[in-house]
Amino acid sequence: MRFYKCRIGFIWSLLLAVLVAVIPNYWESKIDSIPLLAPPPIEIPKTRFVEDKIQKNRTLVATLVDYDVPIAIAYHVADLIHPVFDLRKMRFGNPFRLEKETDGTLKGFEYKIDEESVLRVQKGSESYEAKVEKLDLDSREKIITAEIHTSLWEALSDLPRREYLATELAEIFQWQVDFSTEIQPGDQIRLIVDEFLHDGAFVKYGKIQAADLVNAGRHYRGFRFKDSYYDQKGISLKRAILASPLKFTPRISSGFTSRRMHPILGRERAHLATDYAVPAGSPVVAVANGTVTFAGWDGGYGNLVRIKHASGLTSGYAHLSRIASDIRAGRTIKQGELIGLVGQTGLATGPHLHFMMAKNGTPVNPVPTLKKGEPAPPLDGALKAEFVKEIALVQEKLDTGSQALTAARQ
Repeated sequence: MRFYKCRIGFIWSLLLAVLVAVIPNYWESKIDSIPLLAPPPIEIPKTRFVEDKIQKNRTLVATLVDYDVPIAIAYHVADLIHPVFDLRKMRFGNPFRLEKETDGTLKGFEYKIDEESVLRVQKGSESYEAKVEKLDLDSREKIITAEIHTSLWEALSDLPRREYLATELAEIFQWQVDFSTEIQPGDQIRLIVDEFLHDGAFVKYGKIQAADLVNAGRHYRGFRFKDSYYDQKGISLKRAILASPLKFTPRISSGFTSRRMHPILGRERAHLATDYAVPAGSPVVAVANGTVTFAGWDGGYGNLVRIKHASGLTSGYAHLSRIASDIRAGRTIKQGELIGLVGQTGLATGPHLHFMMAKNGTPVNPVPTLKKGEPAPPLDGALKAEFVKEIALVQEKLDTGSQALTAARQ
């Protein structure tokens, strides 16, 4: 029995030794038979993109060369662009995008001309192609409601292009409200305007379709119809005379008076005009429709434009730095049309607009005269019916917003 157990133990030991010797060789042969896989190749981008803005006093060629585009290619691209876009109109600060291959070859160039169009240059199989494309814009109606605390500018601070909205609103109600002096904390505004988007991103606003303004307890409302604005009764918001020859009424530095010490001549003389303190270069517009009777240099007035209006009224705009090139005696002019830029030509101590008005040849104070402007003729007949039908839904939206604002304040 003892001999039998020893024999069994010997056999197990022998078997274990065989396994130890054989198994490693078996797995080595298996491993050797597995093909080795090369690591995946690292993909090197075939192109790279550069985004920047046009720098001041840098031409297209200089801009491309700044980004290592060969000068010959830069000039070639500029020549291709010339028939489709005037490179002199390329504005500093506008964004552009470069696409370059790894060897430095220019593959594409994209420049944003404005909110609606883009210049694209693309490398084809044989040559480059340049074209101007209009962006595909989506539009949607937007209702903007705000309460003024310090200023109209502040009330619109959360919105893109607030300067556009503020200017548009001021122009709609420019005959009713002086936005530089009469806007007060607690005033309310509500606008209905189309906004345009490209790939979901804001691009621009369209014209304001309707506007509601509560100013110092007075309620004003305007609806856009046939490129003009009317109140809910179809009466035009326009007056025969603008409230100011400037977009926003600035500070009056010298009023209409029969006696004033002249700052240059050093003696008293009548100042039968209103002086507006405004930066040089500010645009000056005609306050009413009329005919230009004089445009040129007139002694102490410097560059001067005089306009004859209806009902015996005339207006004069003095000390202009420049008179618009198309303004000349005998030319018909429309209300709000540019006539020149503010300056200090003639006898002037600083840049300002010297604005004069007369009735049947007698000088009158411009400020009250401008405020008395008669409204344009109201809508009637078929136009009035079309207007009432068109504004019905818009008016309901304004009413809803006005009620919400009133409830919020209570």
